[in-house]
Amino acid sequence: MATTVTPAASSKSDRYRAAMTATLVAVPLALLTGLGMFWWSGGFADDPKPAATGPVTVDVAKADPSTETVCRALLAKLPTTLSEHASRPVEPASASERTAAWGDPAIVLRCGIGPPTTTAGSTGQLIVIDGVDWLVTEGEKQTFLRTVGLSVAVDLRLPAPYNVGRPGSLLRPLAEPILEAVPPAR
Repeated sequence: MATTVTPAASSKSDRYRAAMTATLVAVPLALLTGLGMFWWSGGFADDPKPAATGPVTVDVAKADPSTETVCRALLAKLPTTLSEHASRPVEPASASERTAAWGDPAIVLRCGIGPPTTTAGSTGQLIVIDGVDWLVTEGEKQTFLRTVGLSVAVDLRLPAPYNVGRPGSLLRPLAEPILEAVPPAR
């Protein structure tokens, strides 16, 4: 009679060898795939562009003394970072009492620019963020937001990288300082 080898005895070591071979092939392949995806998405860029920290030039016209007072009070209450964007100095020096800037490209807030805004005759969209009414006008390269119903106008200019989607994350940190410093329109 012939002796037969049972499949159970040989299959255990065969399964172990197959599992080891699969592991030795799969792990490096997974690592190479992950590194390739990281490289493809720009993960190995030479030098990341440093954030700009230099002054932002902002044009503002002279305002009456009461507007200047309100704007100075507002600027004293503004956050040093807006979302994750650090504040930047503003020039000329005469503009620094009524303007603020954050990030690169600069997000610019201007206080006391022209008469307070109403929605009469407006083609923009009205949004309310934490109690502050904003009139939003979409531009090609930036979005313009202007407060509505306050005694002094406050506007915010969001360059193209920031004007995608809803601007709530940028406007929420501004709401409390605006409501504390700028009285409602009469």
